[in-house]
Amino acid sequence: MYPLTSLALVALSSAFSSGGSDWPQFRGPHGTGVVPEAAIPLDWSETQHVAWKAEIPGQGWSQPVAMNGTVFVTTAVGEELEAPMGMAAGVADPRTMKAGTAPEVTIDWRVLALDLATGKEKWSVSAARGQPKFPIHPSNTYATETPAADAHGVYAYFGATGTLAAYDHAGKPLWKAELGAYPVVQGYGTASSPALHQGRLFVQCFNDELAFLACFDTHSGKELWRVQHEKPATSWSSPLVWHNAKRIELVASCGKRITSHDPASGKELWRVVGVQGPSSCSFGADEERLYFGQTSPRGNPPLYALAAGSDGDLSPAQGSTDLKAQAWVVKSASPGTPSPVVVDGLLYIASETLLTCRDASTGEQLYKERVPDLVTIIASPIAVGDKLLLLDEEGHAAFVQTGPEFQLVGRGQLDDLFWSTPAVVGDALLLRGAERLYCIRR
Repeated sequence: MYPLTSLALVALSSAFSSGGSDWPQFRGPHGTGVVPEAAIPLDWSETQHVAWKAEIPGQGWSQPVAMNGTVFVTTAVGEELEAPMGMAAGVADPRTMKAGTAPEVTIDWRVLALDLATGKEKWSVSAARGQPKFPIHPSNTYATETPAADAHGVYAYFGATGTLAAYDHAGKPLWKAELGAYPVVQGYGTASSPALHQGRLFVQCFNDELAFLACFDTHSGKELWRVQHEKPATSWSSPLVWHNAKRIELVASCGKRITSHDPASGKELWRVVGVQGPSSCSFGADEERLYFGQTSPRGNPPLYALAAGSDGDLSPAQGSTDLKAQAWVVKSASPGTPSPVVVDGLLYIASETLLTCRDASTGEQLYKERVPDLVTIIASPIAVGDKLLLLDEEGHAAFVQTGPEFQLVGRGQLDDLFWSTPAVVGDALLLRGAERLYCIRR
């Protein structure tokens, strides 16, 4: 007969092992930042509703992912590796004025597994080790790409080394592929996370030297197909497997080229050329439309909604900004760094301290409100049931009720620096800061 404490631990662990409560990749199950209702707290602080906090060695902005009661994170460990800065401090740093040189530090790029119930480390493995080839922005890290996980294993991509590595849930190596490390614009470093769909892993490598989108078999590591662009351009956005009302597509953005592909073959379904696609944020999507735009230092470009089921060349005619098959376009309304989220026919865009809500079918602005007590928002918002979670870089969080009117319904505060997008697993909210990984739970 089990002691009472053992029974309690068994029950606690099983509560987090349901496949229905997994967070398998960047921005959740479908890569859109939307999950069903979850019994997570609407208010928290350092002394309230923090179930556990775990010290993660090294540095990394990768989002935690979870599968079957295990949390996976990646990190770059180096004794003299500098901690990432917040937005204002990073932009003001002299290193951002021009691309510098890579730091002379040996980095160990690692994948860690933690128990979701307790935060205790299960295992840690090294995917690559050596000196980085290229520099990064002072606010970036050398482990910003979020891993992906399924029932077979966990798949980690480190753009700084070009290493794509797969491990089973016990930490045993399955396979590894080396895709190469390449320079990015102004030496800002890499950030694009892989996307996962039905045993296929999609990796986007868009930089100043080479631009390709590749598909790998998750079981064998075999490269199934690769699409290469003629004009390289840096992009930190992540590819999206778009589950829409017509079909399933893989969409990716590389400079002024947005393409959609058949996930199985890589065949191009449609393209948009001549319009700046998302590069610092990723796509927003629902079953009917794809939402995108890109904030530029030379102005604020349009926000587009593209109808599902499009085919062929959708590029604008010369002298026009309108796309063929666009559902709508709004001038000077594109997103910044946080990715858009769509919930129940409403499109939400967070920028700096503002939240904008639009009718997803028309683009009409329903409100634009400053979120009280929040400063710069870098992490992408996530929708949990009928509530939108916003997290700023100083650890202030806000829950906003979804709907056509702005209503604040919850707050949180932690003492850390946050750029990683939150994750929800069962009744647990996972927040990764520069110093620790936090589990928020009632």
